[in-house]
Amino acid sequence: MQEIFFVTGNRNKFEEVRSMMEKHGIKLLQTDVDIIEHRYPTVREVSIAKALSAAKLINKPLIVEDTGIYFKGFKKFPGTNAKVVFEGIGISGVMKLLEDRERGATFVTAVAFVRPGMQPIAFVGECKGSIAGKPSEVIDFAYDTIFVPKGESRTFSEMGKGEKEAYSHRNKAIEEFIKWFKSEGKTDIKA
Repeated sequence: MQEIFFVTGNRNKFEEVRSMMEKHGIKLLQTDVDIIEHRYPTVREVSIAKALSAAKLINKPLIVEDTGIYFKGFKKFPGTNAKVVFEGIGISGVMKLLEDRERGATFVTAVAFVRPGMQPIAFVGECKGSIAGKPSEVIDFAYDTIFVPKGESRTFSEMGKGEKEAYSHRNKAIEEFIKWFKSEGKTDIKA
């Protein structure tokens, strides 16, 4: 089984990705090293920069991810600053910002892979939806309490794990990575 490190401090993200990878013969190992997270306009650029930073510390094949949420009522906001905005104003602040605004929203995740001797490559997954009129009573991770994927009436936090994964922007990015890795990417990686 081939090994890849996932640089994240979020155990839930790790477990979600680990189970997908193992189905394809890839052993995912978690490491939480302190990497620089530069601000760039797109999650693709942020994930590539994070991968380059992590590669300097870990001389092994690795992935990093970055997720942003984009509100249709605001141009490219909060985007790659989603975590900072959420930590700063919370759900109530986000809901206040969206009063009388278009409520469409898109989650975007980029997963970047790098191994020694190669430039990082990024894979992007999206989930379109909208922001609920009020937060769910089911408290969950950050924006999951208010994000309703297209075709659904429930927020991510109101869904079971399997239901959410069917829409997941992260899963879509990981699926793209796995497809690439199985066809092109696993050369030169020792099992």
